[in-house]
Amino acid sequence: MWGGDYRPGYTKEDVYHWLKNDLAQIPEGKPIVVFNHDYWTSGDRHVFSAGKGMDIDLDAHNLKAWVYGHVHINHITRHGNALAICTSTLARGGIDHATSAFRKIGMDSKGNISSELRYAYIDKSIVIASAQNEQAPVTKDGKLQVSVNTYSTVTQTAKVTYAVYMEDKAVTPQRSMTRQTDFNWTDAVKLPAECEGRTVTLKATATFKNGETARAESFFTYTSTPVEVKTGDNWTNLGGNPQHVAVTKDTLNLPIRLAWVKNMGSNVYMTSPIVVDGKVFAATMDENIQGKSSVTAMDATDGSLCWKYSTRSSVKNTIVSAQGLIFAQDIWGYLYAIDAKSGKLAWEQKLDVAVVPGLEDGLAANETTVFAGARKGLVALDARTGREIWKNSSWSQREGTTCTLSLSPDEDVLIGSVQWGAMYANDARTGKLLWAKSEDGIRFRSSSPSMHDGAMYFLSESSLFVLSEKTGEVLAVKKLPFSVEATSSPLVTRREIIFGTAGEGIVALDRKTLDIKWKYRTGKAMIYTSPYTNGEMAQVESTPVLSGDMVIVGASDGTFYAVNRKNGSLMWRHKTGSPILTTVAVSGKTFFGTDFSGNIYCFKAE
Repeated sequence: MWGGDYRPGYTKEDVYHWLKNDLAQIPEGKPIVVFNHDYWTSGDRHVFSAGKGMDIDLDAHNLKAWVYGHVHINHITRHGNALAICTSTLARGGIDHATSAFRKIGMDSKGNISSELRYAYIDKSIVIASAQNEQAPVTKDGKLQVSVNTYSTVTQTAKVTYAVYMEDKAVTPQRSMTRQTDFNWTDAVKLPAECEGRTVTLKATATFKNGETARAESFFTYTSTPVEVKTGDNWTNLGGNPQHVAVTKDTLNLPIRLAWVKNMGSNVYMTSPIVVDGKVFAATMDENIQGKSSVTAMDATDGSLCWKYSTRSSVKNTIVSAQGLIFAQDIWGYLYAIDAKSGKLAWEQKLDVAVVPGLEDGLAANETTVFAGARKGLVALDARTGREIWKNSSWSQREGTTCTLSLSPDEDVLIGSVQWGAMYANDARTGKLLWAKSEDGIRFRSSSPSMHDGAMYFLSESSLFVLSEKTGEVLAVKKLPFSVEATSSPLVTRREIIFGTAGEGIVALDRKTLDIKWKYRTGKAMIYTSPYTNGEMAQVESTPVLSGDMVIVGASDGTFYAVNRKNGSLMWRHKTGSPILTTVAVSGKTFFGTDFSGNIYCFKAE
């Protein structure tokens, strides 16, 4: 490393002489991998230069990979014939809320690189995600849906088997499940007619490659009749709208039943599902660049696959819909406009953003315009054609940022953010910079503002802020005795402000006094994502959604929760066994959620 946060005790000339000597010891043509603290290029060539003719063309020495970690994110990009591979911290969440992880990198004799990201602190976890609350879903033809999430940090899962029992008698043989992702395994089985209306128990066993095992069981009343699902209004943005208000028109009541669960074949990060015209849409990531990232459409009634569109790289944040199209942007800066009905690409655009550290911001859209990109690559585009309306020229990129763009109710102001930089307000119609704020901890940009009647509510560092959307004036600030470095957008009700936190679960403030009204502590995070946190942290990255007096939220402990708006008491929960970093989408009496394993869940309420 020839530079960084602190000046080293050596010069670039010293690095040049050391590197030249080291390369001279390597046989010609032998693949090489460089390990360094940082990475210095966005181009396709790797030429180290110390000036005065002291240049080394690393590509000529068969460079295959550059492994670094300075930006504390999980990110792989291709530069010419070499990969640039970055991995977040093993012990804590990354700067951009990257998962706490380590990476296993392999190379064959020809220099072909393989990668496997392993998530820290999970010890032989197993949960039957499809059978909770004494109920389990069935397919249209009456088959029991079986979905198991299992993971162990130190070893891969070799196989998962299960059987179903009634009164301690097996009614199915031991069956092998099919691997969908690093967490998820699935199967479907027809139970005998004698099980109808009876209590049965599903027992699952995960066998890991190191010989260890984990077991789980769940009992439920079996019925061969599927739960009937009917959707209502569209849910087109994070929180249902580009203001991220997250309040539903429909009132959900208990009981809540799982109607179906399906896996998309790759992990889900912070791409919350949306619902449009009877379909549910979600997007996946691929931290190992194996070609698995995609945008997926499923029939909302039964989870059957409508279409899947492969993207070049991971989609890590909010997708949106407008003009009959589904929009997603990947970390390499490609924006996709996909026909919601057919799954065919309507148009795409390469956004003017850096590929390192990558584009992780979320989209926003109104009926005619999609707002995409970030920093000087932030643009407003005609949703139907992709025609550029304006492009930002006022603020630049820094570290990876997981905020989603927010649009004011009058659609005049667009709010964007730069992690460790500032919050910015652009005129949503012209792109002109209106104001910027970085003081008082606002530069720590994780939470996407929710917009209400001229005011915007968001979290930063250890405070709740309320700002004027037009001027950036601080209208109110509440310093809290804990970290709120979470991506959660505050849910603003008539009497409360409710949000997720980095370590205290779900918190509600009195809207008038800003005093803490109640707290609901979720379980310990399965994977840490909040920057620089670990230990007994009850992390909630998702945005709470309000339906009547029911607040629905997913947590990093792998559980969907419904709590009472007034006092925070638990009303319902569903364990998945995989972290939940996304916000649910509500349509009619149904809501949809995703987990890190790549599952989409459809829940039906009364």
